[in-house]
Amino acid sequence: MTEEERRYLASHDAHDYAALLDRWRALIEPCSLSEHTLSDQQGVPVMALRTSTFDPAAGREESGNVYLCAGVHGDEPAGVWGLLEWAETHPERLRDLPAIILPCFNPWGLLNNRRHDEADRDLNRAFHLTEIPLIEAWRVLVGDSGFRIALHLHEDYDARGVYLYELSQIDAEIGEASLLACETIIPREPRSEVDGAPFENGLLRRGLDIERV
Repeated sequence: MTEEERRYLASHDAHDYAALLDRWRALIEPCSLSEHTLSDQQGVPVMALRTSTFDPAAGREESGNVYLCAGVHGDEPAGVWGLLEWAETHPERLRDLPAIILPCFNPWGLLNNRRHDEADRDLNRAFHLTEIPLIEAWRVLVGDSGFRIALHLHEDYDARGVYLYELSQIDAEIGEASLLACETIIPREPRSEVDGAPFENGLLRRGLDIERV
């Protein structure tokens, strides 16, 4: 990291991981959360949280569980802080929600304003690589639990509005309803192509060939 980059990161709080952890830990008791550490590389823990209502034995068909993850890309802090601010604003909803929460999956990337992790891996393309200790710990945490919704929060500073990749089985789509709820605050992405992929009204659906999500 260059000296200029260090000065930039020191000029704001968007990459202050210690502050992020402190604020989440302040929610543990009032929201009945349990904290788990997936990895602790060089004293930087990867935090995972579970609500007391989370049901690890629930299958996908009957599950009410929710999976919330932010900070897979460390240069996209908006999702990290947006998830925290939602939790702080709605503690009673979080307390009643059966959920696994990963507040920042790539803290090294957040601290250094880098998309990749300390080994220059794009963790968003690595969830199948069990030789990575963090991924193996994540797989143990999630296990065979079913989820009603799994949401990964990202940031795109080149975008003109909110957009959504929806990976779901046919007849289980909620993307359009989600965007309808969002567009009262943030307009939809108007482009028909994002990062080389075709979008329609801010939505890319991929479900025809998915047997299990």
